[in-house]
Amino acid sequence: MKKNILIYCTFVLVLITMGYSFSACNKDDDGSSPYLEAFGPSPALRGGELRFLGKNLNKVTEVVLPDNISITEITRISNDEIKITVPQNAITGFVVLKSSDGDITTKTKLTFSEPIVITKFHKTGTEDVTSVIAGDRITFTGDYMNLIREVVFTDNTVVSLNRTEDGKYGRDTLSVIVPLGAQSGKIALSNGAEMPILVYTDKDLTVAAAKVTSISPATVKAGKELTIKGEHLHLIEKVKFASNLEVAIPARENPYTEVTELKVTVPLDAQDGKVTLVSYSGLEVEAGTITMSLPTISTLSPSPVKGGTTMTIQGTNLDLVTNITFPNVEDAVALKTKSETEITVDVPLAAADGNLIFHTASTKTVEKAYTTVKSAITGITPTNLTAGENITIKGTNLDLVRSVSFGGGASATVTPTSATSFTVAVPTTATSGTITLHLVNEATVASTISLNITPSTNPVISSMPEKARPGEEITLKGTNLNTVESVYFGSTKVTSYVTRSATSITLIVPEKATMGAQTVKMVNYEGKEFKSATTINITGQEPIVDPSLVWADFEDVSWTWGLWGGIGQFLKENGNTYYKGTPTGALSGTWLWANNNLALPACPNIKDYVVKADMKITKDFVPGNYAIQMAINGVWGWCDSGFFPMASDGVTASTGGGWITVTWSFSTLGISTAPAGGKTDTGMYINSSSFDWSNVSLDNFRYQKK
Repeated sequence: MKKNILIYCTFVLVLITMGYSFSACNKDDDGSSPYLEAFGPSPALRGGELRFLGKNLNKVTEVVLPDNISITEITRISNDEIKITVPQNAITGFVVLKSSDGDITTKTKLTFSEPIVITKFHKTGTEDVTSVIAGDRITFTGDYMNLIREVVFTDNTVVSLNRTEDGKYGRDTLSVIVPLGAQSGKIALSNGAEMPILVYTDKDLTVAAAKVTSISPATVKAGKELTIKGEHLHLIEKVKFASNLEVAIPARENPYTEVTELKVTVPLDAQDGKVTLVSYSGLEVEAGTITMSLPTISTLSPSPVKGGTTMTIQGTNLDLVTNITFPNVEDAVALKTKSETEITVDVPLAAADGNLIFHTASTKTVEKAYTTVKSAITGITPTNLTAGENITIKGTNLDLVRSVSFGGGASATVTPTSATSFTVAVPTTATSGTITLHLVNEATVASTISLNITPSTNPVISSMPEKARPGEEITLKGTNLNTVESVYFGSTKVTSYVTRSATSITLIVPEKATMGAQTVKMVNYEGKEFKSATTINITGQEPIVDPSLVWADFEDVSWTWGLWGGIGQFLKENGNTYYKGTPTGALSGTWLWANNNLALPACPNIKDYVVKADMKITKDFVPGNYAIQMAINGVWGWCDSGFFPMASDGVTASTGGGWITVTWSFSTLGISTAPAGGKTDTGMYINSSSFDWSNVSLDNFRYQKK
């Protein structure tokens, strides 16, 4: 008995070592019913033995394997052990032992050790052909083909078999259709697991590729069809043109039907170069090269053409033209209308003679010479005149003229309002000779008519300062200035001269000259008046029109405490007190001066009044970013530009080093309500980081009627 127990334990140990599964059943009360303690091996081999251990197993009359395979040929080794041969069609699942006492079902599934083997593959319907084309069916012969879930072709093209785990499939054969994306090479069969088992064929599958026999036309027009002929063209997924332009081939109802001809619409922006066919497998086939058709230009109308009018171009393939570049015009001009045989375009005024460049979407160009309409002079009156007098020029297309040059290098700008005539003043420096018209497109037209010009004795100012202060010495330069008896700034006569000559007059600007832009008037000894072509800006302190509207002159002693810890000082000059800034560096939220201790005047209204103050900048500076807040009798406003008078460069703050009167609108100061009178907040506050406030002095803040 001990020997039997030892043998049993040894057998169970072997089963455990071999991976056998164990299952137990409840015993009948009488102890004579069969029950199962273990079975194995599991995984088992189909065609191999499957053993069962337990009690009273000699009563088992049938073993049922999944899926409902009945085994009655049972080998009874003893009352406690039986065995069967596993048939080839058995699958994974629970095993049932049947007896007259009832059924015993294993608690674990029977599994199988299934080495997938490929013994052969070939084109279906043949014995050993391994050359195929997409759409052909191939058959694999081997073992455990029923376990295959995926067929993987070269370059990872996968055919999924969509099998379910518990389905029934042939164990020794498998067939699939060769997909469009398959390439030549070895094939792998996969069980489809997360970490799959892959079994490769020992031979390569040869998959036919597309071939091209012809491509036409060799010269093709964008937007037209290109015809490609060859073999197996149904394998082509897309056609690739130069510059990586691609055209997809529409899907066909039956993708495996042999195609020997493809028709592809050439993209509008296709360029000269290779045409490449790209197959579903990713393989590329060179189809040949193409040349893109060009537009041809036959006629231009009108010719010559006038700038500012419409030109019509006729020819062939003109629908390929996207725009046109004109000589002397930087940007290409869009078309007005377009067809295959005719296009129209508006000719820019600045277009000059030369070659028109016709652009296409394929980046190719075609050039065509053209000419533009020129102005023509038919008459000039008078031809005998004195420099400075007017002449009238008659002709055709004179609306294209922008300036006229005369003998002696003098020129005059014109803005004609007629195509047939215009009048222009002959410069005082002009000399006798022909004239030249300068057109808008930079072309020139010389007259055949000469002018007999008598030199002018009229005084002309050719240059003078842009601005000046009353009492300042300035020089006027020009011609015939020795004929000038008197000079006026506006209506104020100059009373002090330093030097005079035919080419210059140095004078002192009158102290009472009106502020602002003034025309210089010259009166010759005959009493004739002549005015400067430009103005001079008279800067300086304007008189205080209404002293009762001055609200900050810094004369009252209370202003001396009004700095409130701000930045600045109060100084006297010729008995006058004024505010002067002090060195600061960056200014961030700082009072410059302030006072609410004085009863100050109200502004009648802000519609008819402005704010004025006297300012002196001793050293010009660039303000940069700043914000000034004015508090005027309790009304507050921010001014972030326009506070400082600027030099002619528009960048530098300047008063020319002396006092001038500055005028601000209430809107410039950010104020929309008229300040009321009385004792209330008054002062100036600043944020800035880019200038030295010690260069700025202020005085006499006041209201003044416009």
